[in-house]
Amino acid sequence: MTTDHYHIAIELIEAIGEYLDAQGFSADDFFRQQGFVPDSDDHEGYVDFQLFSRLFDAAEQFTGDHCIGLNVGANFLARHWGRLGYLIMAGENGLEGVQYIQRFARIVTNALEMHWHWEADTLSCDFSIQAPNTSRHVYDYFVSSSLSLSKQTNNGKAPFHAVHFQHDGGSCREQYAPILGCECHFNAPWNRIVVQIRDLSQESRLRDPRLKKILEEHAQQVLQKLATGDELIGKVRQHILQQLPNAVPTLKEICTLLGQNERTFQRTLARLGFNYQDMVDELRMNLALEYIRNDYNFLDIAMMLGYSEQSAFHRAFKRWTGMPPSRYKKKQAASPQ
Repeated sequence: MTTDHYHIAIELIEAIGEYLDAQGFSADDFFRQQGFVPDSDDHEGYVDFQLFSRLFDAAEQFTGDHCIGLNVGANFLARHWGRLGYLIMAGENGLEGVQYIQRFARIVTNALEMHWHWEADTLSCDFSIQAPNTSRHVYDYFVSSSLSLSKQTNNGKAPFHAVHFQHDGGSCREQYAPILGCECHFNAPWNRIVVQIRDLSQESRLRDPRLKKILEEHAQQVLQKLATGDELIGKVRQHILQQLPNAVPTLKEICTLLGQNERTFQRTLARLGFNYQDMVDELRMNLALEYIRNDYNFLDIAMMLGYSEQSAFHRAFKRWTGMPPSRYKKKQAASPQ
């Protein structure tokens, strides 16, 4: 078993940089400090979701802005949600925008899970982020940017009725209601946005039926490509798993099995937010943890993971977990089940 890999469209990270520049900070300096190059061709449109989360926390430290997620979202532009943002803007009204979010949120990120509940007068969206250890600012950004986009498609009127956060609001708790224009609740059992349906029903002044048709067709194509990419990642993982007991398959061997050009394959992985060596590492780590839980001895684990020597496995395990496998095993044994 491996953990899912979560990614997000590069435009959302660009929104952080544009906000920093607008506030008089240097986005170039900030990204340079973080070792990140936003306009690199390596990203292929998507970046690792946890990088996105870390950048928000780093931007808080860089600026001293404890509400940076809310503030970046409040300065939202349609292009910060990429193709989906433009499509929603071209839609008939806010209700059609909700339908587009339901259909195409995957082209922005695969980390966001949403559940929608229709009542007589209100629509609620319960949302969660599947990536572990996600910054509070990411949740704030999604809520605030959703409000900004809703206001644009509702002719300036804010449709939010209430927002519930599982987090505690941090040190800027009092600023949520003024920025979001509605009641805000913290330490809630769920993350939830509640909107008035009548406020989503107004015809948008920005609607563009012709552009909407073009963007909808394009969004569907992107969604299909991502589905194809998911299938490709599954095949790559399966090939690695099959070959691991013998040796880690080389990139060239994987490409031969898949019938793909190496450079094209690497670019496809990058577009999906993956790196081949990282995939191998992740598979080995998760298998190692599973094997230890099932009480395999370390030499057998090393062989099953394709290591030529047990010492190489020990070094890798310490890099993954910060401790040697023997200590990890003792710690697991001492933990209550």
